[in-house]
Amino acid sequence: MQGLSSFQFRWLASLPLLVVTLVLVVIALNALTGSQSAHAPMREALFDYYQRLHPAPATANSAFHIVTIDEESLEKIGPWPWPRTVLAELVTQTVDAGAKAVLVAESMDVPDLLSPETIGEFWLKGAQDEALATQLQRLPRTDEVLGEALSQIPAAIGYAENGSATLSDVTFDRADITKGDGSILLSDRRSDFLAQPAARARYELSSALTQSAKPVILALPADENGLVRRSYLYWTDNEKAVPSLAAEAARLATGTPSVTLATHTTATSSRGRVPTRISGIGPQDIDLEGEGTLRLYPQRRNPITQTSAWKLIDGSASLQPFPNTVVLIGRDSMTGDSVRTARARLAPVEVQAILADQLVNGVSLKRPPWFGYLEAIAVMLLGTAAIMLAQRLVFWQAMAAAIVGSIVVTIVSALLFFTNEWLVNPLLPSLAMFVGAFSIAGGKSVGTVLLDDNVRGAFRGMLPEAAMKALREDRSRKILTGVHRKMTVLACELRITDDDLQELAETPGHVAEIMAAASHNLRGTITKIGGTVDQAEGGRMFAYFNVPLEAADHIEKACAAALAMIESMDRTNSELAASNRTRNIQIHLAIGIATATCFAGPMGHGRNNRYSAIGKAVDLAAFLRRQSEFYGPAIIVDDHIHRESHHKYAFLELDKLDTGFADKPINIHALIGNPFIKSSKSFRELDSSHRALIQAYRTGDLKAARVSLDQVRKFPAASISLFDIYEQRIKELEDKGLPSEWKGIHQAAI
Repeated sequence: MQGLSSFQFRWLASLPLLVVTLVLVVIALNALTGSQSAHAPMREALFDYYQRLHPAPATANSAFHIVTIDEESLEKIGPWPWPRTVLAELVTQTVDAGAKAVLVAESMDVPDLLSPETIGEFWLKGAQDEALATQLQRLPRTDEVLGEALSQIPAAIGYAENGSATLSDVTFDRADITKGDGSILLSDRRSDFLAQPAARARYELSSALTQSAKPVILALPADENGLVRRSYLYWTDNEKAVPSLAAEAARLATGTPSVTLATHTTATSSRGRVPTRISGIGPQDIDLEGEGTLRLYPQRRNPITQTSAWKLIDGSASLQPFPNTVVLIGRDSMTGDSVRTARARLAPVEVQAILADQLVNGVSLKRPPWFGYLEAIAVMLLGTAAIMLAQRLVFWQAMAAAIVGSIVVTIVSALLFFTNEWLVNPLLPSLAMFVGAFSIAGGKSVGTVLLDDNVRGAFRGMLPEAAMKALREDRSRKILTGVHRKMTVLACELRITDDDLQELAETPGHVAEIMAAASHNLRGTITKIGGTVDQAEGGRMFAYFNVPLEAADHIEKACAAALAMIESMDRTNSELAASNRTRNIQIHLAIGIATATCFAGPMGHGRNNRYSAIGKAVDLAAFLRRQSEFYGPAIIVDDHIHRESHHKYAFLELDKLDTGFADKPINIHALIGNPFIKSSKSFRELDSSHRALIQAYRTGDLKAARVSLDQVRKFPAASISLFDIYEQRIKELEDKGLPSEWKGIHQAAI
């Protein structure tokens, strides 16, 4: 038999190689399609580490200067936001200090709340002092004052500061280059449309400002983990291309009237073309990454000097002029927002200045689209080499070779970055080598696993995971030895009423599908909690707790499984109700639970094997399951289950029955709910009234039983058929009188 099995599964020797090859293809496709995506946290974290080891080359003098609105400025001038007249004075002082251009790196797409016009409108609406409001409205508008100051010099004003929180939030729109001011040109005029991220002003920009300064975008979308690693240089607003603050600052610094964008010749969409290169700024062209972004590449020390805003306004004698520089005015990270970068947390104006400095100096990190092809080829070549080595080496030798190979690939990637600023991802080729090395272990283990699967496969989905793990690890299969042990048995049955079956008579396949799906869900619920499933005929099944592995809390687990099965069945019925073809169909679940000593173990051979049990608990659980058709509750337990778990779960006593097969009458109980229900006030009141009902009924005090029944009927949970049964019994006893030897015991319907 062993020889026959080996021959039967000999083809499995090539299965690991096929699987590994498929995995390598998937990794290569991921390298190709995700090359330009920002959603690669491990790759981006590695590139961040490269930047910390090798920052951008230092520049002697920067063409930019930042006028910082810091805490000291707020203390001396006043809290933010400042009136735009103060910003106008700041701009004027910047011009006097010799600035070449001025860019306001604060959002101007909101009204100035401190302008006389806005304050006047507030007073007019309040109607508190109309004369004062009229006088306020006649004062010069702060936007006009700021616009007049900006008109002295080439200038720009920022807006759309929060245009997109993350790169995944960015939506693209069409930008018509012909609608601009000529500062943006395309190298290939086969199309005048660019595909750029969309940005919108929160409020309409003041014409007094837009006539004096060029609007620019302030948004700095972050990656999914909150780091700003790359920035869009151009945006779209109402089909008009709008530069970012960094792009416009770089253009003003170099004095070029226009920049030229090269685009993909084939990668086009209905929105337009995507920029791939920018020229006309700095000493050399700069290649852009996917979707036209420039990657942030800071220097070890920020070369851009800063001046506190209050010193300009105060006219400090110690202030050094900054002639022929482009000045950016904005808040620092202490008084405004801050941005997380690969090197440090910076103010948005600092990030914009660094990007502008990169453009002017021609410094950029390079990750062109063809790098994806390079990485995909490396995945296949190195993965194949690892597979070939794995076939000739033992497992640990193959793993050592994969480790050495991954180190070499990472070193090569780092050298390419340090020498040429190339961003080549070594992680996927390294992963491919590890996958190839693991193939040797798969070749030795998969066949062994599948050769023995004819035993374990019979119990898959029937034994809990802990038992399956023990079965996998125990070659002697001691777990499958029969046991004689106290155990808890849960018997359940899925039923569809005759009327519902009649409705599905023309589509019998639906019945099989519904029952199969419901049974599958119940099996999963049982095994998840630690029970062993024994599928019986039709919609019946048994669940055994405390076998094959011992569990001291097997009664508690059985109760928890029963409640979870009710929830699972409710979800199944909800799904049936949501479907047009099964809208009126409902599956009913009956459960009985009992505990006693039984025999349990595998009862079958090969794939037809099953783990089953025989004993008193099995018969009693099946009996209790059948009683639910009469009493209504879905979960009925014996008196032993009730005694062991009534302190934790909510129960109601149903009846005292003469079963005909037990030595004495038995008490049966309904499992109502979990510990939360048991501790609720409404259940405690219901339980108290129900106990009084049972006590009065069994002692023959029909009047007291009637009073207690009326009290029980007031509870919302008392709509079950159990109380209809007692209503009918009490009425019959009132009409006929109590029997001479009345004990409140009823004959069970077998």
